[in-house]
Parts: sequence; C-alpha cells; structure tokens
Amino acid sequence: MPDKIYDNVYEIDFDELIKKDIKGLIFDIDNTLVSYKQPEPTAEVTGLMRSLREKGFKVCFVSNNKKERVDLFNRDFKFPAFAEAGKPLKKYMRQALEAMGVTGEQAAIIGDQLFTDICAGKRMNMLALFVKPIEPVETLFFKAKRALEKPIIKKYRRSENAKKV
Repeated sequence: MPDKIYDNVYEIDFDELIKKDIKGLIFDIDNTLVSYKQPEPTAEVTGLMRSLREKGFKVCFVSNNKKERVDLFNRDFKFPAFAEAGKPLKKYMRQALEAMGVTGEQAAIIGDQLFTDICAGKRMNMLALFVKPIEPVETLFFKAKRALEKPIIKKYRRSENAKKV
C-alpha cells in the first residue's frame, strides 16, 4: 500500500517532505518522470530536478530498465543511478540509500508501479509515493500488473476518504 497517491510528480509537496525529515528521493524513470518513448528528460523534469537540488534533496534514479536508457536519461544530472535493479529486490535500493548517505526513514521512493517501486520502498522502510503512470503500456504483462494494482488503489482511496470524515 503506498503512503500517498498523486496524479503526477508535480503534485507532490516537496516542502512537506522536508518537514517530515525526508532528505533523499529515489525516482523511477519510465512512466514516472517521462514516458517509455521519451529517452531524455523533458524541460519540466529538468526544472523539477533543479528545484529539488536547490531545496537540498539528494536524488537517485533506480530503474528496472537497461543501463543505456538510464545513463542517457541521467547524463546531464549525474545523480547516482542504478539500472536493471530488479525492483522490488533490495540490493540496488540499499546502494541508492548508501550513495545518498541517508537511511530508509530519511528517504522517499516515487514510482508508478505498486509491485516494483512501492514494494521496494516499503521493504526499505521508505516513504512510498505512487504516481499514476504517464501512459498506458499495452503489453499483456503490464495490463495484468495494472489489473492487480486496481484493488489496492481502491482500498487506498477508501481509507483516505475514511480519514477525511
């Protein structure tokens, strides 16, 4: 279960994360920051990363995609970045935390998949922020995963509505 769900990364109140003593941010890339078809960061993503640096956040990319894709995306940022991470496995999540010099409790993961990104973050005691995928992925594998995510997202939404009462 994610700690919070957003429509996109630009909805996240990063100043609120600072108040929660979050110092490190781990981002998934594909369908979180850009579509799979977008090999490099958009101007909007570049602006967001610049703003996060100015706020004092450490940033890292952890992706299940190939090294070439992650390296190209990260070329100008030069953040710590890990490709072919096998999320939700802990190995590269642990390395990301070490590279940023933070603990799991001082970090948040931001991603578009419950069974990889959010699960990986939860396994490392991180704040887990789910963003809706930028675009639908039409492979059968992703359709099946998205179908399995729907009941969890519904449960989250019900619990959020209950908190507001």
